[in-house]
Amino acid sequence: MAPSERRRSRRIVFAGTAVLRYGDDGVLEAEVDTRNISLHGLSFETDVRLPLETPCAVEIRLSGVTSRMDVRAQGVIQRHDPAGMAVAFTQLDPDSFLHILNLVRLHEADESPAGQPPRPRT
Repeated sequence: MAPSERRRSRRIVFAGTAVLRYGDDGVLEAEVDTRNISLHGLSFETDVRLPLETPCAVEIRLSGVTSRMDVRAQGVIQRHDPAGMAVAFTQLDPDSFLHILNLVRLHEADESPAGQPPRPRT
């Protein structure tokens, strides 16, 4: 693991939309596309850069062919990068936890031949 790579859980590339709510009055809202997600947080592509440690609420909108599901979490802005910023989850309800866990497991199964570890991303 590279020194800058301190992630504790697997990430998945994820197509969906997330809404980030922040601020004392709750009126500021930004829609952003997700780059990846784990049980510990989410990274967004956005031009917006909120201050580090800003509390926020995240709603992740998952859409399938016949259904839609929303995952909700509380978090804080953890880092900025050239493409956007990352949120570390501070609270994740049990249903949302299970939805994300299932997404990660499905992604791992899709990437890995039977009996082999997941392929590294290039």
